[in-house]
Amino acid sequence: MTNISLLILVIAVAVVITGYLIFRFLKNFYRKPILEINLTPIENSKWSDRKKITDLTDWFLRNGFESAGLYECWEIPSLVISGFVLPSEQIIGVIYDHPINGIWVDICVQYTDGGGLTVSNAPTGHALDHMPQQTMFYSRESTVDELFKKVRAEKMKTGLITITKEEFASNFEASYQKEMKWRMDRGGPTSSEVMRVAQEMGESLDSERLQNTMQEIQNRWMKEKKKLGRRKKRAYEALLPREFEQPELFRKRIEQKSAPIPQLNVPALPVYLVLISVIAYWCYYGYQYNKSHFPVSFTALIIFLSIFLVFFITLMWFREYHRSVRICPVLKRVADLRLGAFLFITGTSPALFYARERWIGKVTFREGGEHQDAFTRLNAVIKNSVGSLIISRRSLLNKVIGWADKDDVIQLSESDFSRKFTVSGINTEFAEKLLSSTISNLIMRLEEFNKPIVEIDRNSVAVQIGGDLSSPRKEAALSQFLEQAETIIDAVANQIG
Repeated sequence: MTNISLLILVIAVAVVITGYLIFRFLKNFYRKPILEINLTPIENSKWSDRKKITDLTDWFLRNGFESAGLYECWEIPSLVISGFVLPSEQIIGVIYDHPINGIWVDICVQYTDGGGLTVSNAPTGHALDHMPQQTMFYSRESTVDELFKKVRAEKMKTGLITITKEEFASNFEASYQKEMKWRMDRGGPTSSEVMRVAQEMGESLDSERLQNTMQEIQNRWMKEKKKLGRRKKRAYEALLPREFEQPELFRKRIEQKSAPIPQLNVPALPVYLVLISVIAYWCYYGYQYNKSHFPVSFTALIIFLSIFLVFFITLMWFREYHRSVRICPVLKRVADLRLGAFLFITGTSPALFYARERWIGKVTFREGGEHQDAFTRLNAVIKNSVGSLIISRRSLLNKVIGWADKDDVIQLSESDFSRKFTVSGINTEFAEKLLSSTISNLIMRLEEFNKPIVEIDRNSVAVQIGGDLSSPRKEAALSQFLEQAETIIDAVANQIG
């Protein structure tokens, strides 16, 4: 066999193995139970049938419903959820769009005793048991108008819970989690449910196949139950929403998903020394091996690099974990001293959030590197939508390249502020109104920091400075920056409001 034939055979085997592993991964991914979901707001979506979605949306709006937002959730790929609420009648509407299951609608109400009523034209779910106190009506061929009439006829007249559009996402997540917990406490799907689902799909299960299927399903459910408590939450849980939320609801929603504060029960320095020593020794061993076995085989090279990567990744992971452990107490102390501030942990990563009367916010740090600058930034979403401005410190570079002559730079009247800061935007009247003596003086206080920038874009305000202040040694500087950044955001939110 020639070298070329051998290479083709190896590549073919690798492709087959890779394809099989990918198939197994996708199969397991879609068959395992999804015990929690997290809705992420999105601005628009690629609908499978835009006309049908538009007709359904128009129906809800015509009948007095308020839009509660458009969402996706990473746990169920390609699923898009559009929410609606009718507070006057305590009714919730949901449009689902999934490339496999199609488009369907749920209309439901919730009761103060924990029960509820749902009417749906979903293509699946009919064969499953439902929680006690939960009444479900399925009608695949029903129109949304018929579903709405059914809910009105069947719902109780008292003891209804009103869900606002701001509460829709958190309520949806909590309801899903409540149902999945009930199913998990039962040990997963029952044999009768599996039989009904199989019959609905047109499959027949004899006793042996049923037993094997049940064993596989229950193993998957128990595996997910063990993973649930320690599963790292996605980073998007720590993102600010695009629109302002009521501070109390926002804080409650975020804190419900917070993980415990990470702990390190061993001194960090010995761990660093051991890992660095192991990496250094492995590199030395590779050097000696190369000298005595040159030229080394391709297999030996792959083994050496693989083990080196394992050691290196372990070192980087420990460094990041140690950084989180060190910054948590700092952010906790800062949060205790700041109005509306609170600590949030996602996985092992801490974040500082704000929930104030007129704005919600989040503090972001970046360490910086070869191609990016370090910064500390307070992002906020305010109640009202305003114009767009970027305010940055003038530098020698500004004067050399002539930024002051660009079209988007607003020429302000001569003052100490205009000599030190550049204002970019398209609305001069808005800039002059916003940058009153009070706000301009507040921004001037950022001079003591490196590269201060204030960005205003409709309902978002961000105050940023150069440098990463997440180190415990910079706690005083962080507190000082946050005090000034909060004051600027307060002033913008209050003046516009």
